Formats: sequence, structure tokens, C-alpha cells
Amino acid sequence: MKGTLNRDYARQREERIALKYRLRRRTDEAILAIEAFRPRPERILDLGTAEGRMLSRLQACYPSSHCVGLEYSADLLALGTRLFRDLSLIRADAQKMPYFKAASFDVIVAAAIIEHLADPAGMLKETARVLKPEGVLILTTPHPFWDKLAGRLGMIEGDHQSVMSLQTLKEEGRRAGLDVLESRGFMISPVGLPGEQLVEMALRRVGFDRHLANQLLVLGKPRRAGS
Repeated sequence: MKGTLNRDYARQREERIALKYRLRRRTDEAILAIEAFRPRPERILDLGTAEGRMLSRLQACYPSSHCVGLEYSADLLALGTRLFRDLSLIRADAQKMPYFKAASFDVIVAAAIIEHLADPAGMLKETARVLKPEGVLILTTPHPFWDKLAGRLGMIEGDHQSVMSLQTLKEEGRRAGLDVLESRGFMISPVGLPGEQLVEMALRRVGFDRHLANQLLVLGKPRRAGS
């Protein structure tokens, strides 16, 4: 499938400072969102888990949670199975997840995956289906401007098929039946700077975070009346 990564990507995440940093920051943001909107989750799903590095950290942070990783690349999945023998990893398409029953997960993390998909709306509809009432979807994706610039510089991780602004993502999330709980930008530098997160907080107060390199969107599944 177009946009799918392979084990070369996993190797680069061990060697390249920029890729290591981006993974750490995305994981940090996911954990902050979990703590803010759905602490003590029973079940967590990581979409596009690759070789499972983010999922491994989530499992360490939430040892009582059942954490599942979904990955389409058989190459990456085989590597993850060897690296993290205790993780639950399955091969499936994030745009179609018949493997999971409705209302299965408290938290779904979709970090840097939606831009790789041919049908991002389909993924959002599927996540809405498998989220429990009051469950949350934590999504990160590059800012369109910086993604375009990174593409020209040859810094893109795989093929990006659909890079959307936060506003467009919020509209798509609402169409899927989800509420917007939080939306903001993060990541000043692709390799990290001292005190970067403090600077980002200051930028957020004046609304300048919408120009940062990455975007975070937290969507919630509402509880139906009478349920």
C-alpha cells in the first residue's frame, strides 16, 4: 500500500537524531493528552505502530492497560515482534478495522499516520466506531507548510498523501461524530532545542503555536443520552 514504511525507517529511528526526537515528542504529547482527557485507560490502540517503540513506552506508562499496536507493514511488524515480545501487535489497515468490535478502546493514538493514508476520513470513521463512549483519539500530523518544505528538502518519512490543516482535521473529525477536545501546534525544531516546550507554551498563549511544525488534535467520542 502506498505510504507504507519499512524496516529501514525503524533503523533510521535508532540512528538519526531528528527521527528519534520526533518519536519522543509525539509520544510525550500522546501521554500528556491521555493524562488530561482519559487517565487510567483500560485499553489503548496505537495506529501505525511501526516497530512498536511508542507502544512500548505507552505500555510502560500504563502497565495495567491492555495496549495493542496496529501496523500494515509486515516488514515492520516482524521487526516489532522480535524487539518487543510482550507487546500485542497485529497486521491490519487503519482505514478498515473489522478485527475490532465497536466500543473496544478508551484511547486511540494515531501519531504521524493520517498523512500516509488514501482515505483519512475512513480512518476517522473507524476510530469513532471502535472508541468507547467518552474515549479519545489523539492524532498528530505535520503542518502543511512545513511538510511541503520538508518534502522539497528530502526530509519526508515515506509518502505523504494527504496533509491537512488543523481546521480541516477538526471538520473531518466532527463529520465522523467526534467532538474536538484540544487542538494546537507543537515542535519548534525537528531535532529539539533546550527549553523548547516552555517556549511552545509561551507561543501557545499568544496563538502562534498554529505555525509550529507539528499539529496535535484530540477528539472525543460523546456519550449518548441515556447511556
